[in-house]
Amino acid sequence: MRHFLLPTLVLLIILTVGACGGASSEGNAETTAEPVEDASMRDPVDPCPSLVGSWELVSIDDQSEALTGGFESDPEYQVAPTLKIINDTHWMFIRQSADNFIHAQGGRYTLHDGIYTEMVDYSAIPANVGLDFVFECRLEGDSLWYHSGGLGDHRYIEVWRRVK
Repeated sequence: MRHFLLPTLVLLIILTVGACGGASSEGNAETTAEPVEDASMRDPVDPCPSLVGSWELVSIDDQSEALTGGFESDPEYQVAPTLKIINDTHWMFIRQSADNFIHAQGGRYTLHDGIYTEMVDYSAIPANVGLDFVFECRLEGDSLWYHSGGLGDHRYIEVWRRVK
């Protein structure tokens, strides 16, 4: 019986080692090898990764009538500059010339995959409080921010320049 167990045990060990060795060497090659990443398979670069900073309005195209009767877009936006400040969680803007306050509002915002959404928490136009303005955005370098969108049919196309 001893003669029978020894060859069987040896055969069992050989089969086990062979099976494990073969599977582990091939399995490791498959499971530990990093996949080759093709540039076309990568996620697209976020067109608007961060907007934190201070911005000045360069141009605006207001493509519809004003959202409320309390404010009309001013084609002379350069006369009364608009400044926007954004931190990690909040935004605010003010538009004022030396002698004329025009508008201010602000609140929280989100920024994901090139979609910038302003949630209005305070505004010189009370009817705007609680509204969300949604924009597609992209940065050109670190200094120009393009965004288009708005609320419903009220659409803006804006260009902002980073204030350094």
